[in-house]
Amino acid sequence: MTGVDLTFLSGGDSDAPLLGVLALLALLDSTSFGTLLIPLWLTLAPGRLRGGRILAYLAVVGGAYAAIGIALLGALTFVGDGVIQWLEGARQSSPFPVAQLAAGAGLLAYSFRIDPMTAAGKAAKRQREERRGTVGRMNRFRERAVGSGAGGFGALMGLAVVAVGLELPTLLPYLAGIGLVAGTGPAWPGSTALILFYCAVMLVPAGLVLVGRLVAHRLVDAPLRRLEALMSRHAGATIGWVVGILGVLLGLNALGGLGLT
Repeated sequence: MTGVDLTFLSGGDSDAPLLGVLALLALLDSTSFGTLLIPLWLTLAPGRLRGGRILAYLAVVGGAYAAIGIALLGALTFVGDGVIQWLEGARQSSPFPVAQLAAGAGLLAYSFRIDPMTAAGKAAKRQREERRGTVGRMNRFRERAVGSGAGGFGALMGLAVVAVGLELPTLLPYLAGIGLVAGTGPAWPGSTALILFYCAVMLVPAGLVLVGRLVAHRLVDAPLRRLEALMSRHAGATIGWVVGILGVLLGLNALGGLGLT
């Protein structure tokens, strides 16, 4: 194998079928804003829905995840310890932890802008959104992209790429899955099929939502709107916490590299 110890990623359960473990991890990833919240919001566009465009969005998201996963899998398979050693050497150089500390501080500050902790901050955020007309612009974008409006396809594809980029810091289940594939899966290139399987399972809930919206619109409309409202209320807090925790971890790691902890 690669020489990298990846057994900790399996949780010690060597009897669990690899496909089952990957499917569970993929279903965890499927609840993120890029793989479920945004598709759910898109399916609630008023009027006749252009389902093919939502499928294109999901294809871009799945393709981007697959490309990232295959690249990481290849690095682990063909380079192995060399990747770890290079990263460790870079971390020990002075510019790296300084830049890392600055990035951590910036992410922590930005997390409070995403999800203010005080009532005054939350009120200021609502006022900013009202002044900018954020809700109106987003609804018009949705109408053009997947509803009866014209245009918007290119922007929709851009949204898919941006969503994946924003979710990169939250890829822990995916990284665990890639580690399992590298450590216990078939040899390259057969292991890439497992990465594609993971990405396909990750998009299943969004696909079911789309099918339900197209096939049984009247039956599922009210439950979908309640789910969207629930997820929307907590989306800002969730993203804020993820960004903030990432900032703290980056900062602590940088302080360790600088010998300050």
